[in-house]
Amino acid sequence: MIKKQYSGSARRARNIIWNAAGRYDFEPPFLAFFPNGTGDNYFNMVIGLAEKWLGLSRIWDFFALYEGDRRADEFDEFLWLGLENCVYEKELAERPILAQLRRERAEDFYRTQGMLSRQQMELQSMPVYTQQEARWAEVSGRRAPPLSPRERRMADALRFSGTLDADGVLNAMAAFLRDFFRFTPDGGQHTRPGGGALARFLLRHEHRRRDQLIVRTGTGEGDHPRAVSLRHTGLGRHVGPTEEDAAYIRAVFGRSLLTDGELRILESELCVGADEGCRLWIAAGGAEASADGAAADACRSAALQKARNEAFLHEHAAMVRGSVRQLSTRVDTIFSSYLRHLPEPGRAGRIRPEAAYRLPVLGDARVFLRDGEETEPEICVDLLLDASQSRMNSQEILASEAYIIAKSLEKARIPVRVCAFRSLRSHTVLEVLKPWDDGGCEGVLRYFAGGWNRDALAIAAVGRLDGDAILRGKQRILLVLTDANPNDSTPLAAAGTLLRREYEGAAAVRAAENTVRALRGGGMRVGAVFHGNTSHLENAHQIYGHAYVRIRKASQLAQGVSDLLLMLLRETRTD
Repeated sequence: MIKKQYSGSARRARNIIWNAAGRYDFEPPFLAFFPNGTGDNYFNMVIGLAEKWLGLSRIWDFFALYEGDRRADEFDEFLWLGLENCVYEKELAERPILAQLRRERAEDFYRTQGMLSRQQMELQSMPVYTQQEARWAEVSGRRAPPLSPRERRMADALRFSGTLDADGVLNAMAAFLRDFFRFTPDGGQHTRPGGGALARFLLRHEHRRRDQLIVRTGTGEGDHPRAVSLRHTGLGRHVGPTEEDAAYIRAVFGRSLLTDGELRILESELCVGADEGCRLWIAAGGAEASADGAAADACRSAALQKARNEAFLHEHAAMVRGSVRQLSTRVDTIFSSYLRHLPEPGRAGRIRPEAAYRLPVLGDARVFLRDGEETEPEICVDLLLDASQSRMNSQEILASEAYIIAKSLEKARIPVRVCAFRSLRSHTVLEVLKPWDDGGCEGVLRYFAGGWNRDALAIAAVGRLDGDAILRGKQRILLVLTDANPNDSTPLAAAGTLLRREYEGAAAVRAAENTVRALRGGGMRVGAVFHGNTSHLENAHQIYGHAYVRIRKASQLAQGVSDLLLMLLRETRTD
């Protein structure tokens, strides 16, 4: 909930904090967001009131005392609940509307939780969730959840009194961590063996994430406010993927299109720098028959989503046919000047040196090549779909849009390949839904959302998959269907130091921007079809420059994609 780093899209959150604090001459060290990036207005007000009554610098200093602990994110959530109660009681007399805003925030909690599936609930800290539910049930007048004696004591301890001054609040925070977690935030000593800052750092970084593929959680009707997404649970010491992880990836996504040797070569070139420790898997699609346990669950969910995609396409068949007709007509017009005539033997034209002997020896004058009537395009298109969990509420829509784009390009005789990408257990997986040589587009309907998204590595990998004969002599265009919000559980590697940063926010956006710039420098044209929250539009602009279009509904698809293709082709002509 409380973020310690943010991008330029947080201007409204800062304004709320400044207004609550009554001053505009400081930079807030915290901002509050719902998991989908929407600002949490009530908690941003709480942050501002904490500055007004207590001083955010002192709170920041206190939080820094446990920054190296593996439970730091949980501690943050607990202590902000305590701070919320304290500043609420302090401010209520001056700002009576705060009571209504607090009740509305309680209702937001229940609406948000109602969107979570069982798998997503498992991603949350249940002790934190229990205390949040107890707090907001009390505020909203709902029936309180059953609490154990320890949980009731925790709930009472987190009602920091409005009579406390800054020193009193800090003492209450320290007492809470000491009494319930045996943690003494003294800046140097720790109750665990082997105390000290380095020991605390290493203890936290021994935590190993175990990503599971989460597929069906959305409505299929598009993004909506406060949709859930995967969240980081604290930086852990990165342990490279194990054979168990690799077996899980194989079981869910099937065999790799590349040999082990080819994968290692690709990884040696791409999984370096910030992506060191990551792995790649180029999947042909189709789970292994031996899949069991968590992998089998994921495979069954993927199959159900494929059926939903097919049903959605069938229910909207008229719209799909109309969109394909419109877009294919536009594409055909746009690419008409990018056709080349295939050569054929003739009695005049360009000499074929390897066949020249036939003229004097055999009297065969057809040793020349001339432009024939048959043509082929000079362009081919890669379509790359973000298949992370953030796309969960739009799976059917995105599958149908990708189908329309691919079908339209095929009708215009433009070679197209469709891939989906996601990251799990330090593996960035590219799943080929439609290869170059497949004239049908039904494979696109295997699309499903689940996992994380390491955009930079996925885009770079697509750029390197250029060994197909169909690509020779052609201008490559890459279209990415994205929400422009890169986010992965495997942190950014930091060369020469133990410190690592989460793969999210500004750092992840810069990584994607640099990858796109490198591909463009190599001659590939890269653009994006943006399908996400307004808060991420700045990211789309930073990563793709002006080469992106935003699609809000299916009726905009033909115009938007054709405009984007025309923009990219004009760049090609001017290079």
